[in-house]
Amino acid sequence: MAENTSPAITMTCEVCSEYYTDPLMLPCLHSFCKKCLIKAKEKQGSADTSLKCPTCDTSVNLPDGKIEGLTHNLWFEHKSKEALIKKKIVSKEAVSCDECDDSSDAAVVYCCNCGQFLCDYCKKGHKRNKKKANHKLIDLETKESIELPTIKHEEGYCDRHIDQKLIYYCNDCEKLVCPNCLPIKHKDHNIEDYIDVGETARKALRESVASCDEVIPPVTEAIANGEKMLEQIATRKEEVRQEIKETFEELKAALDKRCNDLLMETEEIASAKRNSIKKQLDGFCKLVKQVSHGRHLASLVSERTDPGEVLSVKKLITNQLEECIEEYKKLPLEVEENEAIVTNLDTSTLNEKISEFGYIFKLEQLDPSLYSIDSGLAIPLATVKKERKFKVALPAGIGKAASYLKTSFIKSDGSKEEGRVVIVNDTNTAIVSCTPQSIGGYELSVTIRGQHIKGSPYQLSVKASRDYTTLTNERSFDLGNRTDSVAVHTNGEVFANSKDGFVQVFSEDGTAVRRIGSKGSGNGQFDYPWGLLLVGDRLYVSDNNFNRVQYFSATTGQYISQFGSEGNGNGQFYTPRGISTDGKSNILVAEYNNKRVQVFKEDGTFVQVIQCDGKATDVAVDNEGKIHVTISNQNHVQVFSPDGKSQLDAYNHNFNSPQGIAIDDEGCIFVSSNNGYLHVLSPDRKHVIKSIPFAKKMV
Repeated sequence: MAENTSPAITMTCEVCSEYYTDPLMLPCLHSFCKKCLIKAKEKQGSADTSLKCPTCDTSVNLPDGKIEGLTHNLWFEHKSKEALIKKKIVSKEAVSCDECDDSSDAAVVYCCNCGQFLCDYCKKGHKRNKKKANHKLIDLETKESIELPTIKHEEGYCDRHIDQKLIYYCNDCEKLVCPNCLPIKHKDHNIEDYIDVGETARKALRESVASCDEVIPPVTEAIANGEKMLEQIATRKEEVRQEIKETFEELKAALDKRCNDLLMETEEIASAKRNSIKKQLDGFCKLVKQVSHGRHLASLVSERTDPGEVLSVKKLITNQLEECIEEYKKLPLEVEENEAIVTNLDTSTLNEKISEFGYIFKLEQLDPSLYSIDSGLAIPLATVKKERKFKVALPAGIGKAASYLKTSFIKSDGSKEEGRVVIVNDTNTAIVSCTPQSIGGYELSVTIRGQHIKGSPYQLSVKASRDYTTLTNERSFDLGNRTDSVAVHTNGEVFANSKDGFVQVFSEDGTAVRRIGSKGSGNGQFDYPWGLLLVGDRLYVSDNNFNRVQYFSATTGQYISQFGSEGNGNGQFYTPRGISTDGKSNILVAEYNNKRVQVFKEDGTFVQVIQCDGKATDVAVDNEGKIHVTISNQNHVQVFSPDGKSQLDAYNHNFNSPQGIAIDDEGCIFVSSNNGYLHVLSPDRKHVIKSIPFAKKMV
């Protein structure tokens, strides 16, 4: 049962704030005194046949354009009278006797049966009356300890025939009527005694209450979610404000540092210029000083009359002055330095960048295609009643929005099983998971705000758990020549390659039903088909000898297109073999002689190269997105990161020239060796669960 969120019902009119008199109920379920509604109608204008509710402003069409046509709320009328009487009983003020002609006598008791306040004299007469002697009387002097009574219900009276009680109910008009109204306005109508129909009405109301029980909880929850969201918005707003302030404080610090760096560079350049000019000026000053001193001596000596005095210093003076003149001739009189310190402080580009820096957006602006399954669908299988996990890549910086991710798993029969979403905020990823309860086809739906993310919905096939320790041969499909690759369609059909130049399709029971391709070099033909991959209804086939990958409709066998040619460049092949998918619309092709794996889009567009340490024969992607490649000449399996950019490790369990690899949804690894064994490894790759001999001519 939902929590009661209704406002308390009061017995006072919201317009006059007094106890109801002649209360009328509007269709919006608000009630008012008749006189209050008449005043409200007069304010709106008598010509208008509608009335606006004084509480909720809902427009109400008046029956016959009159207030009197509204529903008379007998319940409120009775409850108001009851509340008024209770108020008088507990009031400290004197209450007049209802039975005395002289209303000045104060009442001392209240008769619950008669619904009257009685003075002391009338009280005694009441007790003397045999019919009234056993009536319940409430002593008004002991107000504090009394139990307030339930007032006896009285029938309502007809608006037209004011002395007639409303004791009938017209089912056609759905209203209470008096006896006088029956032959006038309700002739031939379905009429019942109001007491008889009352229980039916009570039952109908209880059913209405019950029918609303399923409405209130989800709406209440939606309100709680909305209020929680308001709190989250306020919290997130403060987080964003703080983030913005911190970011711009960092920018300010970076600008201040750059400012200081430029000021220091300016000082260094100016200092170097000053030193250079001072050095030149020092040379000028020295020359001027030497010339002035030599001139002064020469002038003084030239005035001497004694030849000996003149001759004794003449050579030194003239030599010095000559040297000064020669130095002057060589000396550039223009200062070699200049005052220029060039700046490049054009702020227009920076201002433009600043004006574009950062962005704030609402979740509604998010593109669901920014989200995608990052790993977990390379193997579109799940095991019944075992948790299956998928990693969702989130756009950088909007991890908060991931809280709106929803996931569900819909079985082929339409039944729905809810999934679980776990947000990993620190790595901008989310983990969605489910635990399918039955075997068969499922549709994985991952949405954000009701919109599917990129690639959603995904197809998932749920199978029974297998015990590989007891794995035995269930059936064989004979192809007659070497078989290197097998693929299984979601419809149960088995596809196997044949060295004779075709792909054989078997039904689940092993019956050969059709062939795809034939021997030849044309479109849709093969020389040596090797690797097989099914993506939806599309079959990819690598040709070991023609160095290409062709793809077909799996159900009709119709040729669609191809990609690749002979060579060692991007998009070229040299003996392509095993094929796999990473579940993100990428095709991985292992190349034997080029010692690598190439990644393509489903239409054959080249994406990247993953270089291996030997001859690659097959490739598979596990549920974490890691890429496993069998290396035939190294007798091991290389494991690469999901982006293919780094080798994580390698493993070997006495593999003899491993040729093929597959990984199931539980992480078990299957590796086929050239010596005719199929090795089943544990998910942690630490031990071999079982090694099974097989014939290469048999599927």
